[in-house]
Amino acid sequence: MNEITGSHSHSETAAGNCRISTRVSKVVRVQVVASDGRVLNPCHPARARELIRKGRALRLSRYPYTIRLIGTSPEETEAKSMLQEAS
Repeated sequence: MNEITGSHSHSETAAGNCRISTRVSKVVRVQVVASDGRVLNPCHPARARELIRKGRALRLSRYPYTIRLIGTSPEETEAKSMLQEAS
């Protein structure tokens, strides 16, 4: 610190006394494609992992990481519920 003005001088930064952030904040997002091929808004990687684990999405590509949602039509939903009731 400069004793006359009370401010830091450039020599302190040059001497390594001041921490300079070199990290670049990069927000990682996963591309999402609907079952009909439409491109949707990207999501957080944790959300993509959850969708894949629950069987609601499939990994489409690795770079850029892209998932494809598995669509269910109303007919498929009715058929699944009927099979579950019959069991």
